[in-house]
Amino acid sequence: MKWKETEDVRDYDSEARNLIRPLSNSQCYDLYDIVLKKIKMSNSDRRDKELSAVKKAIENRNNIDKYRLKSIMAGYQSSMAQDARPKDGQTDVNRKRV
Repeated sequence: MKWKETEDVRDYDSEARNLIRPLSNSQCYDLYDIVLKKIKMSNSDRRDKELSAVKKAIENRNNIDKYRLKSIMAGYQSSMAQDARPKDGQTDVNRKRV
């Protein structure tokens, strides 16, 4: 007998709420960042439902900073922040010591 897709009867929202319940706020922000990166990848339908449920559960958490979530979602808007290299911060010109 071949494996076939069974009807999905899981409650993703309650699973996601139970997942984030013991987490601190900083851990929720980190998880939110991970979830946003994973949602952009190609996933199965089940995985997409799981990720969107976790995202929604974090957004609906009562003591979470909405503005911080928005900034995590938007990322850095300037090109300087995205394209920066370590040598860009060095303002002194390297001169040979004589």
